[in-house]
Amino acid sequence: MWCRLFALSLVITITSSASALAHEALTNDNVDRLDSNGLILLEVNWGRQWGCAGLDNAQLQKITFKRLPDPALPGGDATIKLKTPSRLFADNRYKTYALIIEPGVYALSDFDVKVAQSTSKIGHLIANSDDLFDGDKPIGGTFTVAVGEIVYIGHFSLDCSKEAVPWRYYIERQDEFDHYVSGFREAFPNVGDLPVQYRLFSTEMFGSGYSLENDVMPSAAGQVEEALRQ
Repeated sequence: MWCRLFALSLVITITSSASALAHEALTNDNVDRLDSNGLILLEVNWGRQWGCAGLDNAQLQKITFKRLPDPALPGGDATIKLKTPSRLFADNRYKTYALIIEPGVYALSDFDVKVAQSTSKIGHLIANSDDLFDGDKPIGGTFTVAVGEIVYIGHFSLDCSKEAVPWRYYIERQDEFDHYVSGFREAFPNVGDLPVQYRLFSTEMFGSGYSLENDVMPSAAGQVEEALRQ
């Protein structure tokens, strides 16, 4: 569980990163890019959470994942930067992302949560690489995607039990996941029958471990188990 305390009275600015942006929204016209890249599916709730952790409200405003160095993979530094579509009028519901990204292991590297104790006392809970890495070791959590893979990594929203921090939730049942995958295929028919892996963003700090008993494609089970061991 996240336990670092932040000063609510301070508004801190996240410094910009020199890493290259490394994601492209999937369309039915760029599916061929999966020949050399991977695809992640995730949902993010950018809406205000009222009464969150004893606050008037809190709102997830930014979350960033950074690809870890791997000399065996092509490409260099890459980041996936996601931010709220509106700071004032973001809907309190999940927004779907289907992102083409370079293959590799990605770690949570930054996040920004706006917290309001009142209409006049507003601050930000911010974490960066200093908080989410222990040297070169990612401690905030990671996910993995290979060339040609489609991977569901989870639903991201706030946990309001103790502190307003990002939390990775997940689809709990196989039938619900099958329905989710069916909706994805209806939206992107050009993807065809490529299997969708259930491989959650792995973290001890911002979520709990979970896996479905069965994968959408049984032949992919070994790949999922290998990824979870890494």
